[in-house]
Amino acid sequence: MIPKGACLSLLAPLALVVTLAMPVAAAERDIFTVAAVPVDATAANAAAARDQARADGQLRAYQILLGRMTLASDADRLPKPNTAVLNDVISSFEVAKEKTSAVRYLANYTFHFNAEAVRRLLRQAGIPFAETPSKPLLVLALFSTGARPTLWEDPNPWRDAWVRSPPPTGLVPLTMPYGDLEDVSAIDAETAGAGDKDHLRAIAHRYGDADVLVTQATLKSDAAPHTLTVTSTRYASTGDQGGQSWQGSFPATPGESDADLMARAITATVQQIQDAWKKANLLDFGKTATIVVRVPIADLASWIAVRDRLTATPAVKRAALLALDREEARVSISFYGDPNQLRLALAQRDLTLDGSDPDWVLERRAADKP
Repeated sequence: MIPKGACLSLLAPLALVVTLAMPVAAAERDIFTVAAVPVDATAANAAAARDQARADGQLRAYQILLGRMTLASDADRLPKPNTAVLNDVISSFEVAKEKTSAVRYLANYTFHFNAEAVRRLLRQAGIPFAETPSKPLLVLALFSTGARPTLWEDPNPWRDAWVRSPPPTGLVPLTMPYGDLEDVSAIDAETAGAGDKDHLRAIAHRYGDADVLVTQATLKSDAAPHTLTVTSTRYASTGDQGGQSWQGSFPATPGESDADLMARAITATVQQIQDAWKKANLLDFGKTATIVVRVPIADLASWIAVRDRLTATPAVKRAALLALDREEARVSISFYGDPNQLRLALAQRDLTLDGSDPDWVLERRAADKP
């Protein structure tokens, strides 16, 4: 607890406006960094090949970053890159795994983008964008051919296809479960398919209280062409359905293997997931609001933990500490969008925002408290 008499001495150094220029930098590095871009170029000599490879890598990284932040429907409207644009938005780069010959250059590049320059570019172009990263999404892949679906059992080609799938570059990271004894004990195909809250909470807790994607694929192979039907639902770490569910039917193209069919279905499903997340988190810079929240605290460290997570939330424009005592802090939060968007964005930092005007309460998620 904060000792008696400490309130005034604590207020002096902490009674300042906390802006996005402070702890948010760590969060921005994740969103505004495009890592491990492979490059391969051949030219008249090694130096020319290296320059060409870096230019190609910059262009690909630019496309990856803007695709990460914007809707697929806006792809044709994105600002066209040129040397001036790339020089403005790319702040630095790193190189790894270089290989050179007399005329060829191969490497992996990591590009760091200037967050403000990227935001300015998209706003000037009138392109809506999101930059709130989702919590990791744990993928439970159920597969059937018309009989009882399988989850952990073999064979499960749908699960295997997800394991082989390259990690997405969008705002929603995906992770696969280990499939060990604890996973098998936590949830099975029947309870996952039924959306059983208790079992979903159990598996989510094993993976840092991640949200859970239950994706069910049914392959009809008794007629040509083979057709894969996919239904996917996102559940919060509490086991509650977040209102997001997607369906798709994918007939095989001539000569397409079942493995390739599943890979294509996964690509489409991931795109749906990424776009749904971005639509829910588009930053409307023309719409701002301010609320005053109470932050229950046990000590100074608990307040700092909330403060750092709050200022690392992209939807937060400005946060100002108004008062601090032994039991709570009062904070003014200016943000983009509406309170529901703010609530969703804060939840990704394991903060819960409850209440309504004039009584808002902001605190760390119960499971995340020491």
